[in-house]
Amino acid sequence: MGLLKDWKEKRKLKRYMKKTPEQEYEIYKKRLLRGESEESARAGLKHLKKK
Repeated sequence: MGLLKDWKEKRKLKRYMKKTPEQEYEIYKKRLLRGESEESARAGLKHLKKK
C-alpha cells in the first residue's frame, strides 16, 4: 500500500513542478479565497515559498 501512496504523491507533485510562476500565483489566490491559511495556500508551490 505504501508504494501506491508514494506514487500518487510524486505524480501530484510533478503537476505542480510544471507550472509557471503566474499559474502558481493563480492557484495561491484561489486557495486563499477558499479560506485556507497563507502557509497552507503556499504548500507545494515552489515559486511562492520565499516571501
